[in-house]
Amino acid sequence: MAVMEISAQLTYGGTNCMLFRKGESNLLIDPHFTRPPFLSLLDKIKPSPEKIKAGLARLGIQSLAGVLLTHTHYDHALDAVETACQTGAPLFGSPSSAQLAAGAGLAPDLFHQIQQGESLQAGDFTVRFLPSQHIQFPRPLSRLASIAAPIPQPLRPPAWFWQYRCGEVSAILVDRTLVFGSAAFLSGAYQGLEVETVVLGIGGLGFRPRSYLEKLYQETVVASGARQVLISHWDNFFRPIRAGLHSLGRVGWTMEHLRPLAERYGQTISILKYNQPVDLVVSP
Repeated sequence: MAVMEISAQLTYGGTNCMLFRKGESNLLIDPHFTRPPFLSLLDKIKPSPEKIKAGLARLGIQSLAGVLLTHTHYDHALDAVETACQTGAPLFGSPSSAQLAAGAGLAPDLFHQIQQGESLQAGDFTVRFLPSQHIQFPRPLSRLASIAAPIPQPLRPPAWFWQYRCGEVSAILVDRTLVFGSAAFLSGAYQGLEVETVVLGIGGLGFRPRSYLEKLYQETVVASGARQVLISHWDNFFRPIRAGLHSLGRVGWTMEHLRPLAERYGQTISILKYNQPVDLVVSP
Protein backbone atom coordinates (compact mmCIF):
# COMPACT_ATOMS: atom_id res chain seq x y z
CA MET A 1 0.00 0.00 0.00
CA ALA A 2 1.32 3.44 -0.94
CA VAL A 3 2.25 5.70 1.96
CA MET A 4 0.56 9.10 2.03
CA GLU A 5 2.82 12.10 2.49
CA ILE A 6 1.83 15.17 4.48
CA SER A 7 3.09 18.08 2.43
CA ALA A 8 1.48 21.09 4.07
CA GLN A 9 -1.01 22.35 6.61
CA LEU A 10 -3.93 24.74 6.32
CA THR A 11 -5.16 26.80 9.27
CA TYR A 12 -8.47 28.68 9.17
CA GLY A 13 -8.66 32.27 10.40
CA GLY A 14 -12.39 32.89 9.91
CA THR A 15 -14.31 34.30 6.92
CA ASN A 16 -12.15 33.12 3.97
CA CYS A 17 -8.85 33.83 5.71
CA MET A 18 -6.55 30.82 5.60
CA LEU A 19 -2.92 30.19 6.33
CA PHE A 20 -0.86 27.65 4.38
CA ARG A 21 2.33 26.31 5.96
CA LYS A 22 5.00 24.18 4.24
CA GLY A 23 8.60 23.92 5.34
CA GLU A 24 9.71 27.44 6.22
CA SER A 25 7.09 29.07 3.97
CA ASN A 26 3.74 30.61 4.92
CA LEU A 27 1.02 31.97 2.62
CA LEU A 28 -2.10 33.86 3.66
CA ILE A 29 -5.25 34.08 1.53
CA ASP A 30 -7.93 36.77 2.04
CA PRO A 31 -6.82 38.10 5.46
CA HIS A 32 -9.77 39.41 7.47
CA PHE A 33 -8.96 40.29 11.05
CA THR A 34 -10.68 43.67 11.55
CA ARG A 35 -14.18 42.18 11.11
CA PRO A 36 -16.18 45.45 11.28
CA PRO A 37 -19.54 45.06 13.08
CA PHE A 38 -22.62 45.24 10.86
CA LEU A 39 -23.77 48.66 12.07
CA SER A 40 -20.30 50.09 11.41
CA LEU A 41 -21.01 49.64 7.70
CA LEU A 42 -23.31 52.65 7.96
CA ASP A 43 -20.10 54.68 8.10
CA LYS A 44 -16.76 54.37 6.33
CA ILE A 45 -14.53 51.50 7.41
CA LYS A 46 -10.79 50.98 7.64
CA PRO A 47 -8.40 48.22 8.66
CA SER A 48 -7.40 48.04 12.33
CA PRO A 49 -3.61 47.62 12.65
CA GLU A 50 -4.07 46.43 16.24
CA LYS A 51 -6.60 43.73 15.34
CA ILE A 52 -4.48 42.63 12.40
CA LYS A 53 -1.40 42.35 14.63
CA ALA A 54 -3.39 40.34 17.18
CA GLY A 55 -4.89 38.10 14.49
CA LEU A 56 -1.48 37.35 13.01
CA ALA A 57 -0.17 36.52 16.47
CA ARG A 58 -3.06 34.13 17.19
CA LEU A 59 -2.24 32.24 14.00
CA GLY A 60 1.47 32.22 14.85
CA ILE A 61 2.44 34.27 11.79
CA GLN A 62 5.74 36.12 11.89
CA SER A 63 6.57 36.19 8.20
CA LEU A 64 4.79 35.42 4.94
CA ALA A 65 5.94 34.51 1.45
CA GLY A 66 2.82 36.19 0.11
CA VAL A 67 -0.66 37.57 0.73
CA LEU A 68 -3.11 36.41 -1.96
CA LEU A 69 -6.59 37.72 -2.79
CA THR A 70 -9.43 35.81 -4.46
CA HIS A 71 -11.31 39.11 -5.03
CA THR A 72 -11.63 42.55 -3.49
CA HIS A 73 -14.88 42.70 -1.51
CA TYR A 74 -14.10 44.21 1.88
CA ASP A 75 -14.52 40.91 3.80
CA HIS A 76 -11.64 39.52 1.72
CA ALA A 77 -9.45 42.53 1.04
CA LEU A 78 -9.94 45.21 3.72
CA ASP A 79 -6.90 44.02 5.69
CA ALA A 80 -4.72 42.87 2.79
CA VAL A 81 -2.40 45.86 2.42
CA GLU A 82 -1.89 46.37 6.16
CA THR A 83 -1.18 42.64 6.53
CA ALA A 84 1.44 42.88 3.77
CA CYS A 85 2.98 45.92 5.47
CA GLN A 86 3.15 44.30 8.91
CA THR A 87 4.75 41.11 7.58
CA GLY A 88 6.84 42.57 4.76
CA ALA A 89 5.13 40.17 2.37
CA PRO A 90 4.31 40.76 -1.30
CA LEU A 91 0.64 41.11 -2.20
CA PHE A 92 -0.67 39.15 -5.18
CA GLY A 93 -3.98 40.00 -6.81
CA SER A 94 -6.09 41.50 -9.57
CA PRO A 95 -6.11 45.00 -11.09
CA SER A 96 -8.60 45.95 -8.35
CA SER A 97 -6.09 44.73 -5.77
CA ALA A 98 -3.59 47.11 -7.37
CA GLN A 99 -5.95 49.99 -6.61
CA LEU A 100 -6.03 48.97 -2.95
CA ALA A 101 -2.24 48.78 -2.86
CA ALA A 102 -1.89 52.18 -4.51
CA GLY A 103 -4.48 53.83 -2.29
CA ALA A 104 -2.86 52.60 0.91
CA GLY A 105 0.65 53.48 -0.23
CA LEU A 106 2.09 49.97 -0.47
CA ALA A 107 5.61 49.99 -1.89
CA PRO A 108 5.32 49.20 -5.63
CA ASP A 109 7.78 46.31 -5.40
CA LEU A 110 5.50 44.59 -2.87
CA PHE A 111 2.55 44.30 -5.25
CA HIS A 112 2.35 41.73 -8.04
CA GLN A 113 -0.60 41.84 -10.43
CA ILE A 114 -1.44 38.29 -11.45
CA GLN A 115 -2.43 36.91 -14.83
CA GLN A 116 -5.01 34.16 -14.51
CA GLY A 117 -3.68 30.80 -15.64
CA GLU A 118 -0.01 31.56 -15.05
CA SER A 119 2.01 29.77 -12.36
CA LEU A 120 4.19 31.56 -9.83
CA GLN A 121 6.45 30.49 -7.01
CA ALA A 122 5.88 31.90 -3.53
CA GLY A 123 8.34 30.44 -1.09
CA ASP A 124 7.98 26.66 -1.23
CA PHE A 125 4.53 26.90 -2.84
CA THR A 126 3.51 26.73 -6.48
CA VAL A 127 0.49 28.97 -7.04
CA ARG A 128 -1.92 29.47 -9.94
CA PHE A 129 -4.78 31.96 -10.12
CA LEU A 130 -7.64 30.42 -12.12
CA PRO A 131 -10.73 32.23 -13.46
CA SER A 132 -13.83 32.10 -11.32
CA GLN A 133 -16.94 34.12 -10.55
CA HIS A 134 -18.77 35.52 -7.55
CA ILE A 135 -22.01 34.02 -6.29
CA GLN A 136 -25.05 36.00 -7.33
CA PHE A 137 -27.31 37.05 -4.48
CA PRO A 138 -31.06 37.61 -4.75
CA ARG A 139 -32.35 41.16 -4.44
CA PRO A 140 -32.00 43.29 -2.36
CA LEU A 141 -28.70 41.68 -1.32
CA SER A 142 -27.45 41.88 -4.89
CA ARG A 143 -27.48 45.68 -4.59
CA LEU A 144 -25.07 45.49 -1.65
CA ALA A 145 -22.52 43.18 -3.26
CA SER A 146 -21.19 44.35 -6.60
CA ILE A 147 -20.60 41.27 -8.73
CA ALA A 148 -18.28 42.16 -11.60
CA ALA A 149 -17.35 45.84 -11.28
CA PRO A 150 -13.66 46.62 -10.67
CA ILE A 151 -12.32 49.23 -8.27
CA PRO A 152 -11.82 52.13 -10.71
CA GLN A 153 -9.17 54.20 -8.93
CA PRO A 154 -6.81 54.06 -5.93
CA LEU A 155 -8.89 53.42 -2.82
CA ARG A 156 -7.61 54.92 0.40
CA PRO A 157 -9.26 53.93 3.69
CA PRO A 158 -11.43 54.87 5.40
CA ALA A 159 -13.90 54.09 2.62
CA TRP A 160 -17.47 52.91 2.23
CA PHE A 161 -17.78 49.13 2.23
CA TRP A 162 -19.41 49.20 -1.20
CA GLN A 163 -16.32 50.88 -2.64
CA TYR A 164 -14.54 47.56 -2.15
CA ARG A 165 -15.94 46.27 -5.42
CA CYS A 166 -15.54 42.65 -6.40
CA GLY A 167 -13.23 43.06 -9.39
CA GLU A 168 -11.75 40.04 -11.13
CA VAL A 169 -12.47 36.80 -9.24
CA SER A 170 -9.96 33.96 -9.01
CA ALA A 171 -9.88 30.48 -7.58
CA ILE A 172 -6.37 30.00 -6.18
CA LEU A 173 -4.53 26.71 -6.63
CA VAL A 174 -1.85 26.31 -3.95
CA ASP A 175 0.10 23.17 -4.84
CA ARG A 176 -2.81 20.69 -4.95
CA THR A 177 -5.34 22.65 -2.90
CA LEU A 178 -7.91 24.71 -4.82
CA VAL A 179 -9.42 27.62 -2.89
CA PHE A 180 -12.73 29.23 -3.85
CA GLY A 181 -13.44 32.50 -2.05
CA SER A 182 -17.01 32.56 -3.32
CA ALA A 183 -19.53 29.79 -3.99
CA ALA A 184 -19.37 30.13 -7.78
CA PHE A 185 -17.34 28.84 -10.69
CA LEU A 186 -16.44 29.20 -14.33
CA SER A 187 -17.86 26.17 -16.11
CA GLY A 188 -15.19 23.75 -17.29
CA ALA A 189 -12.26 25.71 -15.83
CA TYR A 190 -11.14 23.08 -13.27
CA GLN A 191 -11.45 19.89 -15.29
CA GLY A 192 -8.47 17.55 -14.98
CA LEU A 193 -6.44 19.57 -12.47
CA GLU A 194 -4.27 17.56 -10.09
CA VAL A 195 -6.29 18.61 -7.04
CA GLU A 196 -6.36 16.78 -3.74
CA THR A 197 -8.39 19.30 -1.68
CA VAL A 198 -11.03 21.88 -2.52
CA VAL A 199 -11.68 24.70 -0.05
CA LEU A 200 -15.19 25.90 -0.79
CA GLY A 201 -16.38 29.25 0.52
CA ILE A 202 -20.12 28.87 1.09
CA GLY A 203 -21.08 32.46 1.95
CA GLY A 204 -24.55 33.09 0.47
CA LEU A 205 -24.98 29.51 -0.75
CA GLY A 206 -28.05 29.06 1.43
CA PHE A 207 -29.89 31.52 -0.81
CA ARG A 208 -29.45 29.33 -3.89
CA PRO A 209 -31.59 26.31 -4.89
CA ARG A 210 -30.46 22.73 -4.41
CA SER A 211 -29.87 22.38 -8.16
CA TYR A 212 -27.26 25.13 -7.97
CA LEU A 213 -25.45 23.38 -5.09
CA GLU A 214 -25.25 20.20 -7.15
CA LYS A 215 -23.90 22.06 -10.19
CA LEU A 216 -21.37 23.90 -8.01
CA TYR A 217 -20.17 20.62 -6.50
CA GLN A 218 -19.86 18.97 -9.89
CA GLU A 219 -17.86 21.84 -11.37
CA THR A 220 -15.53 22.55 -8.46
CA VAL A 221 -15.03 19.23 -6.66
CA VAL A 222 -15.89 16.37 -9.00
CA ALA A 223 -14.37 17.91 -12.14
CA SER A 224 -11.10 18.79 -10.37
CA GLY A 225 -10.68 15.26 -9.00
CA ALA A 226 -10.52 16.37 -5.35
CA ARG A 227 -10.82 13.81 -2.57
CA GLN A 228 -11.25 16.22 0.34
CA VAL A 229 -13.62 19.20 0.72
CA LEU A 230 -13.09 21.85 3.40
CA ILE A 231 -15.77 24.47 4.06
CA SER A 232 -14.85 28.12 4.66
CA HIS A 233 -16.66 31.48 4.72
CA TRP A 234 -19.38 29.98 6.91
CA ASP A 235 -19.03 32.16 9.99
CA ASN A 236 -20.57 35.47 11.03
CA PHE A 237 -17.77 37.84 10.06
CA PHE A 238 -19.53 40.78 11.72
CA ARG A 239 -18.59 39.33 15.12
CA PRO A 240 -15.10 39.50 16.63
CA ILE A 241 -13.00 36.36 16.88
CA ARG A 242 -12.87 36.64 20.68
CA ALA A 243 -16.61 35.85 20.74
CA GLY A 244 -15.95 32.56 18.95
CA LEU A 245 -17.14 31.64 15.47
CA HIS A 246 -20.87 31.61 14.88
CA SER A 247 -22.57 30.56 11.67
CA LEU A 248 -24.07 33.10 9.28
CA GLY A 249 -26.93 32.22 6.97
CA ARG A 250 -28.30 28.76 6.27
CA VAL A 251 -25.12 26.82 7.00
CA GLY A 252 -27.00 23.82 8.39
CA TRP A 253 -29.23 23.59 5.31
CA THR A 254 -26.22 23.95 3.03
CA MET A 255 -24.30 21.15 4.74
CA GLU A 256 -27.36 18.88 4.69
CA HIS A 257 -27.21 19.07 0.90
CA LEU A 258 -23.43 19.00 0.47
CA ARG A 259 -22.77 15.93 2.65
CA PRO A 260 -24.84 13.55 0.48
CA LEU A 261 -22.98 14.82 -2.59
CA ALA A 262 -19.64 14.07 -0.93
CA GLU A 263 -20.85 10.60 -0.01
CA ARG A 264 -22.09 9.99 -3.56
CA TYR A 265 -18.85 11.04 -5.23
CA GLY A 266 -16.41 9.71 -2.65
CA GLN A 267 -15.00 12.78 -0.89
CA THR A 268 -14.61 13.58 2.77
CA ILE A 269 -16.17 16.91 3.77
CA SER A 270 -15.76 19.01 6.91
CA ILE A 271 -16.24 22.56 8.15
CA LEU A 272 -12.98 24.35 8.92
CA LYS A 273 -12.56 25.25 12.57
CA TYR A 274 -10.77 28.35 13.74
CA ASN A 275 -7.02 28.00 14.29
CA GLN A 276 -7.03 24.19 14.06
CA PRO A 277 -4.48 23.02 11.45
CA VAL A 278 -5.61 20.54 8.81
CA ASP A 279 -3.09 18.28 7.11
CA LEU A 280 -3.05 18.53 3.35
CA VAL A 281 -2.19 15.09 2.01
CA VAL A 282 -0.79 14.36 -1.45
CA SER A 283 -0.33 10.92 -3.00
CA PRO A 284 3.34 10.21 -3.67
